[in-house]
Amino acid sequence: MSKVAILGAGIAGISAGFLLKQRGIDFVVIEQQPYVGGLARSFPWNGFPCDFAAHRLFTHDEHILSQLLNLVPMGRHIRRSALYLQGKPMRDPLDVLELVRRQSLPRNLQMLGSFLIRNRHLPQDNFENFVVSRYGRYLYELFFRPYTEKLFGISGAEVSSLWGQQKVRLANPLDKFFENTKNKFQYFYYPLHGAYGAIVDRLYAEIQDKVLLNSRLRGLTYENTKVFSMEVERQGQVHQIAADHFISTLPITVTGRLLGHPVDLAFQKVDAVYLHIGQPMVSNNHWVYFIDDDIAINRLVEFKNMSQLDKPPDSTVICAEVTQKHHDPVGKVIEDLVRVKFLPEGKLLDSMVIRENHAYPVYQRKYNQVLSDAQSFFNRYDNLYLLGRASEFRHREVDDNFSQAAETVALIAGRMQPLEVMMPVTAPLVQCQPFPLIHVVILSFNNYGDTQECLASVARLAYPRFRIVLVDNGSTDGTSNLVRKEFPEVTVIENFQNLGVPSGYNVGFQYALNDGADFIFMLNNDTVVPPDLLDCLLDIAKQDAQIGILMPKVLCYGTENEVWSCGGEYRRFPPAILMTSRRKNAADEPRDLDYAPSCGLLIRKAAFEKAGLFDPGYFFIFDDWDFSERIRACGMLIRYVPTAKMWHKISRTTQGPTSPLFWRTWAASSVRFYRRHGHPVLLSLAIHIGYMVLREFVFKRNGKYWKHFRLGIMEGLQKPLGQIPGMDSAGK
Repeated sequence: MSKVAILGAGIAGISAGFLLKQRGIDFVVIEQQPYVGGLARSFPWNGFPCDFAAHRLFTHDEHILSQLLNLVPMGRHIRRSALYLQGKPMRDPLDVLELVRRQSLPRNLQMLGSFLIRNRHLPQDNFENFVVSRYGRYLYELFFRPYTEKLFGISGAEVSSLWGQQKVRLANPLDKFFENTKNKFQYFYYPLHGAYGAIVDRLYAEIQDKVLLNSRLRGLTYENTKVFSMEVERQGQVHQIAADHFISTLPITVTGRLLGHPVDLAFQKVDAVYLHIGQPMVSNNHWVYFIDDDIAINRLVEFKNMSQLDKPPDSTVICAEVTQKHHDPVGKVIEDLVRVKFLPEGKLLDSMVIRENHAYPVYQRKYNQVLSDAQSFFNRYDNLYLLGRASEFRHREVDDNFSQAAETVALIAGRMQPLEVMMPVTAPLVQCQPFPLIHVVILSFNNYGDTQECLASVARLAYPRFRIVLVDNGSTDGTSNLVRKEFPEVTVIENFQNLGVPSGYNVGFQYALNDGADFIFMLNNDTVVPPDLLDCLLDIAKQDAQIGILMPKVLCYGTENEVWSCGGEYRRFPPAILMTSRRKNAADEPRDLDYAPSCGLLIRKAAFEKAGLFDPGYFFIFDDWDFSERIRACGMLIRYVPTAKMWHKISRTTQGPTSPLFWRTWAASSVRFYRRHGHPVLLSLAIHIGYMVLREFVFKRNGKYWKHFRLGIMEGLQKPLGQIPGMDSAGK
């Protein structure tokens, strides 16, 4: 049996070991430190689970996301971050409009002039030229240069332009109309319990008998195109360990030295400064960036904002990353935070600092060529694989490392398999279930009486094969525990905070899809359903595989036949979406719809596969219209089924038109919808908003809500659209 040796037990090495075990391949991991996880580790301090510096999980690779979420329960967060520029807090990414409002007229004229006269034809061979040619000298000196030089410890002219291509973030009025990239991610995941190191701990728990801690690698035995063995010192004894394949997660400079090939690349150290503060919270942001180079901190994280579970209520811990060299980094951080009024005086309880010397690869101008030469050298060893942030000299995140580990393990497994094993094998026939599996996904937020009545009606459904999933969006009335007690057959998922309607439902959708759902019945908690509802809807669904959504007739609660909605339709002028058709007898006619309000919908799995999940950029309102638009854009149908009926209590869990939140969210959601789906975008958006303003504030005289409506318009314009979250491969 072939054996794999893994050098280093950081997240890359531990991931590789975990994936090798899943394939039944023998391996050993050696680690010099007494702990695993490397930069992705966590540890307890003053009652808090703390990460080494700031971490978050964000990926567009739904397969990797699914695997990690199945390993560790995580909460989904809408990103909240800020930056300090010239000692004052601002939005992140930098908003040019906000900067204009903050600066004096002479400075704004200087910034504009710098932008207009910039040399667009500068050679793109360094970071300074890359930025100056795009944004001008003023913004480079104000914003881009200080942070970059502080991070790497070299001048912007010495930094590779590739860093700019990967990391430059600047929000401007036009940029916000385009999709997010990874350096402008809008949401992320973080473990509910423990800290980010919970991911490492979960992987390590599966393979700890194969991991040798406190083991120092003294050398490698190699010749021609192969590495044969490694010399390891452990507990005072030296061991020679042979293997067929070697995965190095060590810094590329260390691997090069072990193989007699110096690699002229550099790493930047990080001092992680931890401050224990005697108040419940310091900031509402997940992390904060400090741009000015007279402030030592690069970025700062407050762990309570990532998850408040398992953490003391009356104090908090922040961690500041420092890459500058200071003889007393703790003292410098405290001084800087007090100076910008981020840290209240007299509240510091404790402090400490932890240093990592290989934290950031330094992207010098020459690095790309040096790295290419080094990779050519390492490629001569056909059983050696470089894996991980330090080994590949790339700014990889945990999801990147896990993904790359999967590719590396697959490559090794392929090289181990005999040719006859790799021949295709005919899969055995699987007998199909006569009844598709339906998951009823209900979202709740307080109002347990409504939830109780809804669940009681769902429990009486006559359909023989369904499961009930309740996603609680941070209720404070004990909904989750009451449901577990009264309805033990219901799977309860707690978000512990109000993520908004689409994000809350997405948690349940993803669970259901991973659990093998063929259909999902999306249901509000302020509804009541009859026993035959699923049967009526499924009878129609079976007739045409192109039907992605099926909508029942929605009646007003407490009535026999009063229709609340029989499907929405689009009105071109003035542009608006009507809640229900105004045509005579529309409520009794089966037909295809433009839009389906989401108080109760049967959604085919293929609809999620093609269109993605709900857009988390909405809080409530327009999220279902957005989903309907994407379903139809994928060529699928939305079918109204009048023989299926249900009752709706109407807006028990969202604040109505007398609430400032309603007006702000309504405006923000409208703008978001027309930015994504308007034709043409600017014209349809302007007409729709103009119509709403005339109707609500001129004719209906709702002037007292204008301030909130206007704030919502600005929010909708400024908030990045982002990628639509897709369905995990585990659910396919």
